[in-house]
Amino acid sequence: MASPSPRAWTISRLSLSFTLDQVSAGLAGLSPLDALLVLAVNQANIAPLTRDPTARQAYGALQNAAPDDARRPASINAIANSLGIPFETTRRRLKRLEIAGVCTIVPGAGVVIPEAFLTSPAYFQSVMAAHDRLVGFYGRMLAGDLLDPLPPTSYDVDDGVPLRGAARLIADYLLRGIDGLMRESGDAVTAVTLLATLVAALDEVPWPPEAEWALAAVPFRSTTVAHVSRRLGLPNETVRRHATRLMEAGLCRKTPEGVSVAQDLLTRRPFQALADDHAHAVQRLFAGLAERGVVAAWEQMGAGAAPRRRA
Repeated sequence: MASPSPRAWTISRLSLSFTLDQVSAGLAGLSPLDALLVLAVNQANIAPLTRDPTARQAYGALQNAAPDDARRPASINAIANSLGIPFETTRRRLKRLEIAGVCTIVPGAGVVIPEAFLTSPAYFQSVMAAHDRLVGFYGRMLAGDLLDPLPPTSYDVDDGVPLRGAARLIADYLLRGIDGLMRESGDAVTAVTLLATLVAALDEVPWPPEAEWALAAVPFRSTTVAHVSRRLGLPNETVRRHATRLMEAGLCRKTPEGVSVAQDLLTRRPFQALADDHAHAVQRLFAGLAERGVVAAWEQMGAGAAPRRRA
């Protein structure tokens, strides 16, 4: 395959940073791994509803969570497989989350994230913070002229930004992004460790101009286990263990300053495919946001760096 264009690499770089910001923020005070579990369960619970335009409109506002009886229980085994986490670890974590009121395990059916959690003040605060990061991401995309024309909205936007609808699209985007990294690293925790290391490696690193495009010459920065640990809210020893796995797999390397990604990482076909995937995923994300009325609501409120372009 041909290497992604400099534009695709730029979009991918912004996408990776946005993904890390969202993952490291957690959800309603939960750790990143528990937050990913909750996102995965909730997305499975509401999958039938997201395919129904009427339901999307009915449950798009932040205060309008779908009721428990409209949610489809998710198989614990399916959630474990989707995140590359052992079944028993997943079951144990979900049991702790159930005790905390974050989920409900339905015997013989699966697990559900209840309406009570999805309308809690802590959840609302997390959704609004994620939305603020999304608006910032949109502004950076516009500033770099990195978005293709977006479709018109299919919904009325007089009631403001459909924050819950936007949150669903963000969750889907994050889970797909983590899944792409998992294909190379094996499981969700190793994937987010790689993500944090890669974002740190590219921090403030200038890209060569298009005429001198040479990925092998990108001067990656190093980071430390302690920095990654703080960024992800994970114990130092957990990060050290997963960083060691990445080094053993040839995805990362030890440096005098700590750890960085393998010098040839971006020249490898799987990671070039990952860059293309991220570039396409960003366009899908904002196209979905536009169709749901989120972008139109931003424009109506004066958010974003410039007017969006319509198809």
